[in-house]
Amino acid sequence: MLKTYVIWWHSKFIDEINMETITIAEIVEKTHKTIEHLKKLEKLESKGRIKVKSTGSLNPIYLEILDPSVESEVASNQLVEALVE
Repeated sequence: MLKTYVIWWHSKFIDEINMETITIAEIVEKTHKTIEHLKKLEKLESKGRIKVKSTGSLNPIYLEILDPSVESEVASNQLVEALVE
């Protein structure tokens, strides 16, 4: 069973903001939470453990795991979804 890890950028960032009662504060809060989860992935990327696959699109963002020991960490990140093929 092959797993592909992706981040559905709009679903995890834009679509989760309540559009009926939107405020700048809500946008800032959601952006901050999203960035915190991205920073965890950024650390793995800077250590050469994962990388973003170049697809020409940001939705979804495909992640390639270079170090199998971090797969569970990637899979448990709230922004990441595993597609099973």
